[in-house]
Amino acid sequence: MNLLIADDENLELKVLEKTVKKYFVDELEIFASSNGRKASQICDEVKPDIALLDIEMPGMNGIELAKYIKEKYADCIIIFITAYDRFDYAIEAIHIKAFDYLLKPWKEERLCELISTAIENVRSMQKTDSIVHSQKDVIKDYIDRNYKKDISAKDVAGILGYSDVYFSKVFKQLFDDNFINYLTKIRIDRAKLLLKDVSFNIKEVGKSVGYADSNYFTKVFKRSVGMSPSEYRSKHNA
Repeated sequence: MNLLIADDENLELKVLEKTVKKYFVDELEIFASSNGRKASQICDEVKPDIALLDIEMPGMNGIELAKYIKEKYADCIIIFITAYDRFDYAIEAIHIKAFDYLLKPWKEERLCELISTAIENVRSMQKTDSIVHSQKDVIKDYIDRNYKKDISAKDVAGILGYSDVYFSKVFKQLFDDNFINYLTKIRIDRAKLLLKDVSFNIKEVGKSVGYADSNYFTKVFKRSVGMSPSEYRSKHNA
């Protein structure tokens, strides 16, 4: 598990690094930076799980760095360090979905408490991600076996025991697309293969890939491929 520490005060940076190593040497690999620009480069190399960021840094401050990290590594847990208990910082932290913030001068107990909780959160997310990714063969296998039928996202969600909303989120995460688009692509790809066999008429092809209505099949195929099924057949069987 990787932890990034960014603080432009060298003494503060060394104390933070030393303290974290003291308590979490077996759990965290620590990467330290004395400025935001360098820290952003480190992020691209190590993809931190947790980031401990000083807000007041020249060049790229902690808020800007946190935004950069969240854009690229959304699951990274952000903990801000600041000497200022300011309302505007609190608002920014909420917008960035920061985990918490540590006020200077900080206490070892408070720092360790935050890091410990962050580690547990990362582990929990990793466990959840592992479970979710294990459901991917299941989802793909179900669609491959049933794309000829009138299936819906609700059907697959029910098999997995997920709510419709959660399933949609999981599906997007796993396949980088929504269920309807993915199912349509599977069906159209199968239809392209069948259209090369002239022993099947257009209606039979549509029915074989899950479209009982041949007019609807033609509409969906044309929207996806840019030509009608008959035009596709003529072009690829010429």
